[in-house]
Amino acid sequence: MKRILCFAIAFVCVTLTFAQTGLEIVNNMNRMMSDRKSEGLCVTIDVKIPIVGTVVTRTYSNGSKTRLEIESSKINLITFMEDSTQWSYNAENNVVIITNLKIGGSPSETQGMDVSMFDDITEGYDISVKSQNAVKWELVCKKKRSNKDDDAPKTINLEVRKGTFEPISMSTKMMGINCTMHHFIFGVTENKVTFNPDDFPGVNIVDQRQK
Repeated sequence: MKRILCFAIAFVCVTLTFAQTGLEIVNNMNRMMSDRKSEGLCVTIDVKIPIVGTVVTRTYSNGSKTRLEIESSKINLITFMEDSTQWSYNAENNVVIITNLKIGGSPSETQGMDVSMFDDITEGYDISVKSQNAVKWELVCKKKRSNKDDDAPKTINLEVRKGTFEPISMSTKMMGINCTMHHFIFGVTENKVTFNPDDFPGVNIVDQRQK
């Protein structure tokens, strides 16, 4: 019995030693994402809007290049962005329109697809561990009173994978709109984020760039 008690006490001590706070978990996740920045990243975002329904966006990012796919019951669009140029493909009429990106708007800034996307959480939210299992942590992030960003949601729910610190999902709700980010996938090839007319057979290309 004494040996069992000693083992149990030792196990509890080891568990407490490696226990991490919500802030430490998010900081480790941010460091991991920064270290893997060169691999490129894909994120799926589900936006549920009352009456309109669900709009699904899938964003692929690699360096200065971005590919944005938007799907809903009414639209199917693919947009490529690189430096100062944007290619927008509409599946309904099989047309690609080439335009200039807005001045000062890089793809990462326009779509928020930067590996530092979670930095605002550590700066403007109190983070606590809601629950955990062998696979993941479930975190609750509540907006600080000192956070004066009116557009910031009051609560964010975040799931982080144990061992790798990869984000599993992030969800929040604002003005009746539910937003969930999920399927964070590292490893995006340059071909995936580069517009190639051969990938769109019979497409009509309209160049509207201002010289």
